[in-house]
Amino acid sequence: MSYADRGVFVLARTSNPGAGDLQDLRVDGEPLYMAVARQAQRWNRHGNCGLVVGATFPQEMERLRRAVPKLPFLIPGIGAQGGNLEAAIVHGTTADGLGPLVAVSRSIIYASSADDFAEAARGAADELRREMNRIGRCLK
Repeated sequence: MSYADRGVFVLARTSNPGAGDLQDLRVDGEPLYMAVARQAQRWNRHGNCGLVVGATFPQEMERLRRAVPKLPFLIPGIGAQGGNLEAAIVHGTTADGLGPLVAVSRSIIYASSADDFAEAARGAADELRREMNRIGRCLK
């Protein structure tokens, strides 16, 4: 990346069930998602590159973390998609201790369809935050 003042998250391993149809294709003997991660690491000259890594494939997330220990992860797939939050925190944290960005949408925006939507959405977000903090404390 030639723009030191901008950042990007590169799509490596998505959380959808059909992700492997493309992302598991072999490139130089390894899955495409690994080749993408290695390229993102090369682009990361200014410390402004990260990876999108889905929470529904914790083994791939662990493999990616070992390959690129310092790239931040943006992790979708928690909540409605059933991703593993603990694996996301454990494997999403960088070697420097920077925690992952966990993207949660449906479990919060669909927390309620009634008049209590704001309270229900806040409650769902607060519960997720408490659980993430609990897992983070257990790692220390």
